[in-house]
Amino acid sequence: MTANSPIVLLGGGGLGPWAWERVAPILNGHGLHTTTPQLRTTGDDSTPAATIGLDDWVEDVSEALAGHAGATLVAHSFAGYVAAAVLERRPHSIRQLILIDAVLPQPGKSWFDVMGADVAAFMTSMAHDGAIPWFSREQLDQLYPENGIGDADFDWMQRHLTAQPIGTYMQTAVDEPLTATDTAVAYVRCLRTSPPAADVSVELLGWSCRTLDAGHWPMITHPAETARVIMELATT
Repeated sequence: MTANSPIVLLGGGGLGPWAWERVAPILNGHGLHTTTPQLRTTGDDSTPAATIGLDDWVEDVSEALAGHAGATLVAHSFAGYVAAAVLERRPHSIRQLILIDAVLPQPGKSWFDVMGADVAAFMTSMAHDGAIPWFSREQLDQLYPENGIGDADFDWMQRHLTAQPIGTYMQTAVDEPLTATDTAVAYVRCLRTSPPAADVSVELLGWSCRTLDAGHWPMITHPAETARVIMELATT
C-alpha cells in the first residue's frame, strides 16, 4: 500500500464514522491511513432519510474514493451491499475489499427481494419518516444473543445511532455476483453471530477468509482484534 491508498471504513446499518473511533487510531498508529466516509443520513448528517436510497450511499463512497489509487474498502454488515455496488461500478478504484460479517447481495435483487415479502412488510411497518430505527436493547439481545455489547457501550451507541433509510433496502446493488470480480476479496466472519451473516462455505470460493471470536459489532466490542485482522489482510 502507498500513502495515497487509504483504508476506507464503512459501518453497517445505523452506524456512521463514529463507529470506527476505537479501530482507526490503532490502524493509524501502525502507519496506515484511514478514512471514514460520511454517508448521507448517518452520524450527524441531517439529510432527510426519505430522500435517500442505496445509490446515494454508493455515490458518497465513490466521492470518498476519488483521488485515491487502490484503496482498501472495509465494509461491515449491510455496508456489504454498498461496497459491492461501488466495486461493480468503480472496479479500478479498489485494490481490495474486506467484508466484516457482511451480508452479500444477490445479482439483480434488493435486500427486500432476498429477505422476502413478509420481512419487507414487517420492516416497512416499523418505518418512521422514511427510515427504520435501530434495535432496542431487548431486540438486540433477542436477535443477537452473543452481541457482546455492554450497557455502557449500548448507551454510547444510542447517542450516535441513526435510523436506516428504507430506500437503501429497496434498490439492487449488483448485476453480477461478487465472485466474478478480479479485485481481491476477503471475508471476516464473527463467530458469535448466529445464524451467520453469510454462507461462507458457498459464497466465498477463492476468497481469503478469517474469523473473529466476537459478536456482530466487533469494531465496538473487540477493536484491537478487528484492527489486527484488517492490518493482516490489508498489508498482504
